[in-house]
Amino acid sequence: MSEPTDSGSTSTHFALPPEPTSPPPDTPRQPTRKSENPYPLIWVGWWITVITVSDQAMISPLLPNFLEYFGVDIRYGGQITGAYFLGAASMTLIAGILADRVGCRNVLVAAITLVAVGELAGALASNFTFFLLARTIVGAGSAAASLALTTYIGLHIPYMGRGKVMGLIGTGFFLGNTFGPFMVTQFVSRLSLQSLLYSLAVLAVIGSVHSAYTLRGDPAHQSVAGSWRDYRSVLRNRGFWGLVIVQSLFTFGVMGMIQFFGKWLESVHGMNTRERGVVFLIGGLPILLGSPVGGWLCDRIGKKPFFVAVTFILGSVTCILPYIEESVALVILLFAAVGFVTAGRYSAYHALTTRLIEEELLGHLLALRNFINYLIAASGVTLMGYVYSSSETTGYIRMGWLTTIMLMVSIPFLIKMVPREPLEEDG
Repeated sequence: MSEPTDSGSTSTHFALPPEPTSPPPDTPRQPTRKSENPYPLIWVGWWITVITVSDQAMISPLLPNFLEYFGVDIRYGGQITGAYFLGAASMTLIAGILADRVGCRNVLVAAITLVAVGELAGALASNFTFFLLARTIVGAGSAAASLALTTYIGLHIPYMGRGKVMGLIGTGFFLGNTFGPFMVTQFVSRLSLQSLLYSLAVLAVIGSVHSAYTLRGDPAHQSVAGSWRDYRSVLRNRGFWGLVIVQSLFTFGVMGMIQFFGKWLESVHGMNTRERGVVFLIGGLPILLGSPVGGWLCDRIGKKPFFVAVTFILGSVTCILPYIEESVALVILLFAAVGFVTAGRYSAYHALTTRLIEEELLGHLLALRNFINYLIAASGVTLMGYVYSSSETTGYIRMGWLTTIMLMVSIPFLIKMVPREPLEEDG
């Protein structure tokens, strides 16, 4: 079975029907769905994604501010994001069961409410330990929201159109990554860290109400026991492990580089809070195009070949950025290139994941995938903190090369373990 193609031509002569083909291993045939208006889902997904991603993206440009506010050393900077991902890991398996048992919309509403509680706790934190606990709560809510949203898409949107839907929602992801750092740095420079966290809590509450009144409810799957035993079906899926390995290697390297990019701009280029926000803004603008362009391309040429290509391109660039110490313009250019390619892989990664298992267990698969990825992220950013602090002059360079190696190593796993796509599905 070959990859999907779209020649754009039509034929007027008669031909024998193609011989039936069987789906690739670990790739169940999902049922055809009736078309429905995807725009309410896209709008809700976009809103929630902007909020949660802006929250996560604020740590890098504001890392020096948080360290100074709580009086802690740079080597502990990774613990802020590490706590976030530990909270995400602790919640995601439970959220997977709940999404399949009680419905995605209910989980999504509860998850965004939990984000609001965490933001409020962070604003009230009086010491670094309590702040880490608040970040754990935010991570738990964000993880459950992301899982519920992706599961909802997998249940309500036909496979052949998921790339476009995820690409449009992905603009919120990369809008948060692009404008989020700029907005939070300008906000904090004029007001305070505490005011920022209060504002994020209010936006999260709006997102919770928004989800409850806009999305339709999805029925629980009665065939699913809703227990930990259901994860055994996921663990036997070869394609699942292929994507887990690929994403884990990506997360370990790229997340670490993003976490300490703001600190690197301060130490190497001497940038203050507002200047760092401007770099994130200008360099991040092309990222907004990456998600919809990537969604369109992966629907046209196939999710898997597109995913392989962007992984190779990204791995070829990440080792170059840390060497740029003289030209801020070149730093912005390479930062934009890395972000654009990273955004392009977003749709293909999620679309490939949603077709690996029967939809009754999709929430379980996404939960287990995210659980492993969150643990990798938590350990990765923590260990990368020590890599960065290992040398004042070459720490970030070491991070760049480590990221490149891991991305290149992930490509064979992507090719060999992730199943091929059918010529036509859900059509």
